[in-house]
Amino acid sequence: MTSPPSSPGADRAAVVSALLLVAAAPPSPLPLLVLGALAPLLAALARLPPGPSGRLRAFRAGAIHGAVAWGLLLLWLPRAAPRVGAWTLLAWVAVVSTLSLFSGGAAVGVHRLAAGRRLPLPVAAALAWGGVEWIRSAWIGPLNFPWMGLALPLAGVPSLIQGAAWVGEIGLVLAVAAVNGVVAGALSVPRPRAVRRLALLGAGILVVGGVGRARMERAAVTPTVRALLVQPAVPLAVKRGDDEAALEASLAAVDAALPPPGPPVAPPVGGDLVVLPETAVPVALDGPDAAPVRARVAGWARRMGAPVLVGAWAQGEGRGANAVFLASPDPSAPWPVSRKERLVPGVEWIPGRPEASVERGRPAVLSLPGGTALGPLVCIESAGSEPALRQVRAGADVLVAVTNDAWLAEAPWWTRTAAFHQHPAHLAFRSVETGVGALRVGNNGLTEVVDPLGRRQRVVAPHGPGVASVTAHRLVRPPPFVALGPWLGPVAALGLVLAVGAPVRGRGAAPVDPS
Repeated sequence: MTSPPSSPGADRAAVVSALLLVAAAPPSPLPLLVLGALAPLLAALARLPPGPSGRLRAFRAGAIHGAVAWGLLLLWLPRAAPRVGAWTLLAWVAVVSTLSLFSGGAAVGVHRLAAGRRLPLPVAAALAWGGVEWIRSAWIGPLNFPWMGLALPLAGVPSLIQGAAWVGEIGLVLAVAAVNGVVAGALSVPRPRAVRRLALLGAGILVVGGVGRARMERAAVTPTVRALLVQPAVPLAVKRGDDEAALEASLAAVDAALPPPGPPVAPPVGGDLVVLPETAVPVALDGPDAAPVRARVAGWARRMGAPVLVGAWAQGEGRGANAVFLASPDPSAPWPVSRKERLVPGVEWIPGRPEASVERGRPAVLSLPGGTALGPLVCIESAGSEPALRQVRAGADVLVAVTNDAWLAEAPWWTRTAAFHQHPAHLAFRSVETGVGALRVGNNGLTEVVDPLGRRQRVVAPHGPGVASVTAHRLVRPPPFVALGPWLGPVAALGLVLAVGAPVRGRGAAPVDPS
């Protein structure tokens, strides 16, 4: 097999676009860079000649873009190797290589659709990038990887993501890709035309932002639950050490973080609920030997005067299920449990090794004594629309995301990675899509409350223990996305397939003006 012809212009544009995309990602102060980050690559793809030669060049440029962008966005994997294990290096190479293939496929789609003026570049970019991203994040079953979608940087500008209430995050991916297509077209036309196009585009973005701000100011919301969020900050080395020592350290950390019991007050010290992070109690709380630990957890509920939502293990195949229990003051009573369904490939789900994998569980809505329904999301379940959407459709009044991001960032500065901030950014989209506010608790952060319009508030400083009393809210009326779901994703993927399969006009023609 011969290698694709060299295309240094497209390759350089791919690297530039990748660097711009990374520069826009959370916690960047320049999230709006994402509205033009893909433009250099899209413009270069549109200039490639139609036919097999051009497609090979497009795939190469797209793969280079993916390798650079994902290699940097997922740099937290190899950086974790000294603390977690050398397997993270192999995981990084495997994941980046796989995602680069998706980026290459998206680039081929753009080139194929834009060749010979079959479709305007903004439409081609939206179908190709949006369709491929939906396939990557929602269509490939247990290998789904809904991390860092193209629109995620806009979580830092809540007024620009209000459209997710109608079309979801995937709809905004299509919009961001189309905007990049407009910018790419402006790069290839005379300056006066380019200025006019960019001015119109800027005006359109301002209008969208204005409409979003108006929605945020006028939305009718209602409180759902008052909760005490507890960030115990157990060191990663302790949690990954001896099982008994890790359990005792975890229990002691929660004991130390919880406020002391006081005289009876209304509402109780813990509000309606106390929330602990993922695997805050690293033992199977429904196991035959769990009685002493259950008694300890029940004591926290009595101490706070409220049920405790606690991350723990549940019995099951392999390593058991990653779960959250709603613990009452009575240790002998049955505690409702929600088990994590979306597993992290290579970490929780290892193909061919069920004994080393986490059991895929069944999420459940957990109801408080007053009737408020909690929709638990464990770790990566806050990325991607479906888990939160299912919980809200099942009756959840508030989303509760629990995680243990200690391996993404601990106290030493050299261990801190951008992923520590990228993970909670996903939750802003989940709240806008569902109209339901969210509580997020991490072992060492980021511990936040998110309102139903996507505004995030950090309530506990990261990298240390702390607690915060917060109130969650929801919209009085659910947004259309709750009923519609992420329909634009499969539509874009189907449109991409149909458009790519259609015959190309002017096969072999010269490169065209992408405008």
